[in-house]
Amino acid sequence: MRLLSNVIKSFRVVEVESVDPIITDTSVDNKELEKILEDTLLKAKEEYESIIHDAKAESKKIIENAEVKYEEMINAAYTRAKEIMDQSKEEGYKEGYENGFSEGYDKGYKEGKEKSNILINEALEIKTHYLEKRNSLLKELEEDIIELVVSIYEKVINKRTEEDNELIVSLVLNGIKNLDLTDKLTIISSKEDYEILEMARQEILAKSSFIS
Repeated sequence: MRLLSNVIKSFRVVEVESVDPIITDTSVDNKELEKILEDTLLKAKEEYESIIHDAKAESKKIIENAEVKYEEMINAAYTRAKEIMDQSKEEGYKEGYENGFSEGYDKGYKEGKEKSNILINEALEIKTHYLEKRNSLLKELEEDIIELVVSIYEKVINKRTEEDNELIVSLVLNGIKNLDLTDKLTIISSKEDYEILEMARQEILAKSSFIS
C-alpha cells in the first residue's frame, strides 16, 4: 500500500487496480492451522477406530457366550436324560428303562435346544442393538468433526480478517502522522483495501486531529 499525502477537511479514498501486497504477521499462520486440523482429524480417527474395536470385541464376546451357553444347555439335556435313564433302570423295569431313556433324552434335548435358541436370539438382538448404537455414534461423531473443522476455519479466517483490517487502518493513521498539514488528504489504496478504508472513514477522521 502507498500513502500519498495532502490532508484535508474532506476525506477521499481512491481505488487503484493493484498495489504491492501487505504481508502481515498474524498469531495463527497456515502451518499452525494445518497442525490444528491434523490433530483434530487424528483424534477423530482414533475415536472411530476405538469404537470399531470395541464393537467387534463386544460382538465376539456375545457370540462366544451364546455358544458356551448352548453347549451348557446341550450337556444339561444329556445329563438330565441320563438321570432319568438311571432312575428307570434302578426300578428294574425294562419297559420303563427303555421308555425312560428315550423320553428323558428327547425331553432334555428339546428343553436345552429351546433355551439355547432363546439365548442365541437374545444375543443377536443385543448385537444388532449395539451395532445400531455404534452406527449412530459414528454418525454423530462425523457431524461433530465437520462442525469442528468449519468452526476452526471460521475462527481463523475471521481473526485474520480482523487483524488485516486493523493493520491497514493503522498504517493509514501512522502515515497521516508524518504528513504536512494541508487542507486536502488523498489516500491511494489497492482494490482489496478500498472497502476497508471506506468503512473506517469515520475512525480515520476521528483519530486525525487536524481533519475536521
